[in-house]
Amino acid sequence: MAQAEDYILGRSYSEGLRLETQHLLFGIHNGSTMNPKIPITPESKIADVGTGTGVWLLELATQVPPTVQLDGFDISDELLPHESNVPSNVHFRIADAFSNAPDDCLEKYDVVHLRLFCCIVRGGNPEKLFQHAYSLLKPGGYLQWDDGNLSPEKLHIKGAEAEAFATFVRQGSGALNLSYSWVGDLPRYAEKAGLDVLNFRSETWSKALIPMATRTYVLGHVGAIAALYNSDHSSLPPREQADALLLELIGSIKKGGVYMYTPVHLLARKPT
Repeated sequence: MAQAEDYILGRSYSEGLRLETQHLLFGIHNGSTMNPKIPITPESKIADVGTGTGVWLLELATQVPPTVQLDGFDISDELLPHESNVPSNVHFRIADAFSNAPDDCLEKYDVVHLRLFCCIVRGGNPEKLFQHAYSLLKPGGYLQWDDGNLSPEKLHIKGAEAEAFATFVRQGSGALNLSYSWVGDLPRYAEKAGLDVLNFRSETWSKALIPMATRTYVLGHVGAIAALYNSDHSSLPPREQADALLLELIGSIKKGGVYMYTPVHLLARKPT
């Protein structure tokens, strides 16, 4: 059973589709599902933390030997596929990435993957996530972390509608205790956790990916706005105004409007 949690984007049918489109976006941007520098053997064990719909593991299952163990962890099973559609080497279980890892998973994995915790980390400190990932990794194991830097200076905004919406979002982020500067500091947090940083990239989407990057990011705000107004912060404008700003932003995309974050990619390794 899914546990109660405060994932602000919700777990609706449309949110599952957004996550899977976002997965395609990152795959095209990175050029691969898994960083090619990570060695994979038939005996490898790979964990996906915050697996969502499980799409990262399901694609990876088509690319690795069937003996590779692929385990997905999430605090909710709401968006996971039915077991009849899951390969025999893929397994899912409930786990909280901000708590201690299950005892039977400690130092078990050759690879741990995380993606887009930018809107989940409250207070701008991802140390618990790093501790969780570190505990899952075998000595010598690899951490791959893909995320989005949503800091104001890392957003790509074009058009009056996008500018107006960005002003509203900055206000809402403060109400939800969300800040994003930590995403740009992933290497520092990795080193603090005891990992060796092998590579860190912070590169904007290519021109061809701008429409998909904008649409997926904008769509994520549908759930975020609902969560924001459920929090009942008195400093917010009327809900109708927020919805109008979102609709105007969506309409502007056809006219060349842009509203997207900067993707980042971290590759690190646990010392042997």
